[in-house]
Amino acid sequence: MKKSVSHSLPRNPFEIFGLTPTLVGELSEKDLVNVLKGMYRNLQKAFHPDTGGDRGVDGRNRAVELNLAFEALDLDRNLVAFRQHRKNYLLTHPSNARNNTLILRDRLKNQAAREEKLADVFFSYLLHAADETQLGALAQLGARNVLLGLQDVAIKNNVRHASWLLGSNYKNIEINSDGALRTRAVGRRHFCASNNTVLLGCVPKDTVNITPLLERCAPSRIFKSPAITDYDPDALPQVTVRNLINQDNFKKYLLSSLKPILMESAYLFSLNRHEFSSSGLISLEGVIVKMETLEKQSSAL
Repeated sequence: MKKSVSHSLPRNPFEIFGLTPTLVGELSEKDLVNVLKGMYRNLQKAFHPDTGGDRGVDGRNRAVELNLAFEALDLDRNLVAFRQHRKNYLLTHPSNARNNTLILRDRLKNQAAREEKLADVFFSYLLHAADETQLGALAQLGARNVLLGLQDVAIKNNVRHASWLLGSNYKNIEINSDGALRTRAVGRRHFCASNNTVLLGCVPKDTVNITPLLERCAPSRIFKSPAITDYDPDALPQVTVRNLINQDNFKKYLLSSLKPILMESAYLFSLNRHEFSSSGLISLEGVIVKMETLEKQSSAL
């Protein structure tokens, strides 16, 4: 019994023509149609009985299948169907999807390598600018006659009863007309010179969750601010955070957002030469909540 000729189209038309997904994906619609026309003519010569092709049942079936596939890919008559067949062919072919995945992975890897190299260069520049031979115009971000009010981040996280109210974890940094820096630590009455500290810049507070990036240590002592009157020894956590961050986290999560200016509602980072030389860690001064000129502050007093 002779096999009947099937008029269905069980396979994707592009697969029937034997085109690879890579070629289908790379060619423009116009060029793809030109390729299909040339393949259709040559294949019909090989299979269609009227052109001297295979006159068996398989040959006739193949000729009908080519006709149906060519009609399904008629760009002028049915643009929507053409694009849908093309999309389906690319999405359902595993090798093509794998190739695209590998290409995308390589691009992301190269991009990450470029960003890492750029971060290393920028970080090296910051270290050079913070060198003691560079003090002067580059020191303290060029700021002069400024009084900063900051909230200490580590105290806020380590002492449950500390709050963002002034006093419990509030500190000051003063930059005079010569660019010299003095600090009044939390709970202290007087300023102390900070000759080994150079400010690096600010990162807006709403751009990063800083606490997970900070260094951890076992609690060694209890901090008690004069503003904390209801101190509870049980409030101290088992692991405390420090106002320090390692270079890898600093370069990966903060360096791209670092601004070489002083600004409110931002984390202020610095390089303490003694700390950095011994541990390689960057210092977090705190969150700037207040900025004013020294002249204004002096007149108020």
